[in-house]
Formats: sequence, structure tokens, C-alpha cells
Amino acid sequence: MTQNQEPGGGTLAQRMFGPQAGVYAESKVHIRDDSLDSVQRLTAPGFLEGSTPYGWAVDIGTGAGFTAFAMAGVSERVVATDITRPMLREAGRIGGERGLGNLSLSQNAAESLPFADGSLDLITCRVAGHHFRDFGAALDEARRTLRAGGSLVMADSVAPEDEAVAGWMNDIELRRDFSHIQNRKISVIRRMLADRGFEVAGSENERVYLWFNDWVARTKVAGEEAAALRRDFQGAGPEVRDAFQVGELEDDGDFLFSWPCWIFRAVKG
Repeated sequence: MTQNQEPGGGTLAQRMFGPQAGVYAESKVHIRDDSLDSVQRLTAPGFLEGSTPYGWAVDIGTGAGFTAFAMAGVSERVVATDITRPMLREAGRIGGERGLGNLSLSQNAAESLPFADGSLDLITCRVAGHHFRDFGAALDEARRTLRAGGSLVMADSVAPEDEAVAGWMNDIELRRDFSHIQNRKISVIRRMLADRGFEVAGSENERVYLWFNDWVARTKVAGEEAAALRRDFQGAGPEVRDAFQVGELEDDGDFLFSWPCWIFRAVKG
């Protein structure tokens, strides 16, 4: 059994997202949201010195491939990587439908990239980092494989700096999705990047807006647990309700809320 495997076959992420790959391929949140717009702004060639598109780009934790598809427009070659084979099949199918001739696929974990040292110009990762078993190891791999001056652009949900509110968020996330590892604080991510010689050259703050009923349906949360999660949202204190913009309960039990999302471009020194 490898480091990333779990009893019962496959990693937690593979067991969660393999059966749901088709659902995520049609999820509006994953196809397009403000975080993808931010990633595109931070990776636009004009944002960097000069205007030459990237040579080799890699999107890690690609899911159904939507971030990789966006990077295909600014890269000579883009490799969409994911630990889950059914997700890669969806990425290949959709990429083929879009006629992306510079897209290729690779099944691997973020903590073990199959690329040579200093071989990549750009690494992207969108709304996947909170699933990584070892986030530090994933950053180590990004540093190893990026060339000097190469960019790591990541977007992910983040926890508030308040310890209690951060704990509430991670507890809720884990109950909804057993493959969840951790939403990290921005201050923690900044420190981890600095420790590895990355310099944050640009960042944006966005929100990921979610309807509760769709959110629990995507991971097939059982009715009893979904009801408990709904009660915990609606019964939360003002600090939590304000931090996550928890809306009022509607007649069908649905409500809107949001997770804070941080998008950054870090340059390898």
C-alpha cells in the first residue's frame, strides 16, 4: 500500500471523486467561477515580463480539466494531471470536444510529479489543494519541477485566521466530503511558500458561492447527515455566519453560502 492509499482500495480522493467524475464535469462551480477568472488574470502572458506564452504548463488536481483547458490558450503544451482516472477520462473527453491539440493527461498525485527538475514554466492548481495529503510535499514538487523564474498559480478555499471559525469550517467540510484534508489559513500558506523560496508576486481574494442542496448532493451526503449540516449552518453564531455569508433558509431547505478563496502567483527564486 502506497503512502496515499487507504484501506478499501485507492486514495480517499479516488474513492470520493472517481464515482462522481461525471457530476463534476457538469458542475457550474467547477466549469467557471471567479477563481478561474483570477487564475487566468494571474497567468496572462502580459502579467509577466514580456509577452511570450508559456512553454510547458502543468495543471495538478485537474479534475475534469477546466483549468487546464484555460491554460492551453497560453501554453505550447499543457499536461492535465489528477490522481483519479475517471476524472482524467472526463478531461480527455471534454478536451477532445474542444479540439485542444496541445493537451495531454497524466495520472499522478500532486506530491509526486513525473517531470524532470526545472522543466516546467507554469504549474496551476485550482480548488484542489485542500485534498492534498501532504501540501508541503506538493509545494516541494512544484519547486523541484519549475524552472528558475517559473510560476506556481493556485486557487483554493481558505480558512479564516480565527482559530475557532477555521475549525468549524474544516469540521463541516470533512463531514460533507471524507476526502477533505484541510482548508489552510492564508498566513500559513504564505509561510510555507516563503520557506521554499517562492515569492508571492500577485494575489486576489474571491468567494466560492454555493447552494447548500447542490453542495451536499455532489458528494452524495446521506439525508440524515445533510440535515445535521443544514442545522449547523443555520444555527451557527454570528462569527461563522458572517465569515461564510450564510443566507436564510428557503422553503425547500436550500440556502446560499460562500467559502473565501485565495488565488496567488508565486515565483520560484
